[in-house]
Amino acid sequence: MRSSVALFAVGLALASLACLTSCDGSGGGDSHAPGVAPTPVGTGARIREVSNPDNKEPSRGVPGSTVSVSGVSVVAIDSFDETRDGKSRGTIFVQDTGSTEPYSGIGLFAPTFVPGDLKVGPGDVLDLTGQYQENANIGTAVFPKGHVLPQIARPVATFRFEAQAPTPRQIDLADLNDYSKGRRWIGMLVTIKDVTLQDDLSSSRGRVSGPIFPGNPSNGPTMTNELYDMGGFGKGQKFKSITGVVTYFFNLHVAPRSREDLVTQ
Repeated sequence: MRSSVALFAVGLALASLACLTSCDGSGGGDSHAPGVAPTPVGTGARIREVSNPDNKEPSRGVPGSTVSVSGVSVVAIDSFDETRDGKSRGTIFVQDTGSTEPYSGIGLFAPTFVPGDLKVGPGDVLDLTGQYQENANIGTAVFPKGHVLPQIARPVATFRFEAQAPTPRQIDLADLNDYSKGRRWIGMLVTIKDVTLQDDLSSSRGRVSGPIFPGNPSNGPTMTNELYDMGGFGKGQKFKSITGVVTYFFNLHVAPRSREDLVTQ
């Protein structure tokens, strides 16, 4: 009887040790209930530490350097090829898990995955190692001085666990009319309220956009079809809210993920 009790105690100790080494959220492929994120979420940097230009700590990413970022949640995957040539899809937008703080989002360029056949979806939590970039141009298109598009290029993305997709951060539309303010939200899921489409939607090689800031219809922020086949709205259309991912190409944009992101009045 005494030996049986001893064996049971040893079994409990081994099970406890296994849980400490495999259930604390420090490794890839963690097993957690959906929607429940471990704390802390890994030991690497956060996106907001890497990309915030005001961060003076060593965690601030130097453009061109390799960075390791832990615990990012997939916000959206650009699978909508609006230009119909395969060149306008593939970006994956991620955000620090559990954070809606400024600079918490970023786009991934040409990621690879561990495991290699992984198909990620919104809410999947990843660890990343890749090159941090602040692109002042895309090809021959050169952005205005001081404007950059932050990205993590060719990261190796390791799956950790499933959780709920990030919730949007409500921001002021005026932020998107000022790059210095709007940069804080690039790559993040946001909601803006009480928006009026300032002109009809326009199309160029399949890219559809519409100005949404009063008094600045040509150079101000727009709503775009980068993530879904947006259409059917005209000048003067009022929205109770628009939710989407903030993107940048010469001006700031909000890219809704589906029709449900556009709440009309």
